Amino acid sequence: MNNRLKRLVCLFMMISILCISVVCSAAQKKVAVTDFSNSIGNSYGRFSCGILQSEVENGLVQNKNYTVVERASLDRIFRELGLQNSGVVDSNSAIQIGKLAGADYTVLGNVVSADIMAFNNILYEGYKAKVKFAVKIVDNKTGVILISDIVEGTKSEMRNNNVSVSAENLLNGAATEAAHKVLDKLNDLNPLSGTVLSVNGDFVYFDLGFDDGVKTGDIYTVYKEGKMLIHPVTGEVLGTEEETLGTIKICEVKSNYAVGEIKKEKVPFKAGNKVKR
Repeated sequence: MNNRLKRLVCLFMMISILCISVVCSAAQKKVAVTDFSNSIGNSYGRFSCGILQSEVENGLVQNKNYTVVERASLDRIFRELGLQNSGVVDSNSAIQIGKLAGADYTVLGNVVSADIMAFNNILYEGYKAKVKFAVKIVDNKTGVILISDIVEGTKSEMRNNNVSVSAENLLNGAATEAAHKVLDKLNDLNPLSGTVLSVNGDFVYFDLGFDDGVKTGDIYTVYKEGKMLIHPVTGEVLGTEEETLGTIKICEVKSNYAVGEIKKEKVPFKAGNKVKR
């Protein structure tokens, strides 16, 4: 009897682990990031393009909700399709690339302007960099362009007689800000969820942080997961039922966790509850 009970317990644990892994993989999306292009052709554009490429790819790698197609795999797919991975890719090609890479989304981008301008007002004088970046995100399954927008990043430095202003630092800051706006759009497209670690009075600690795109002032929903949603025909696990418990406002962000102040609470929050933006 004891051996039979042990076998049943082991079987239950294996099924539970399998179900959890299936649900996690259902939530996680795979992204193909093509080489971004520089339509303005000058050195400012080339430098900004490189920063944008690096920041977007690194941000997605650090994001628990996404996996990124490896660069070597993308290059191989470009060769198979007879394309140049030069950043000049249309939406139809993006869908082909994404499907061959097994990706849910394909990201295309183009630097449309990158400038440094002097400014001089009553109080300050210095230089300001502005980078504009056109981004498209394509759903490879449906062929629909989910996002088509131009994001902008800026960076300013005051003039100091003893220190020269660095064009690279200005462009780096502006391009990084633009890249983070692209990452915000991807986060909105596939909201990241985390787990409540503890509740201390009016404050909730959870396992998402700065590296996951959490920002001070953000509003997150606290919820409880219910039964798995399984397609009756295909058997595919589509997700889980969710019961909203309340909301929190982010007041502190660390690299790998954050703290939110409780704003609405239908029932008391507890460790193990889920959170999402």
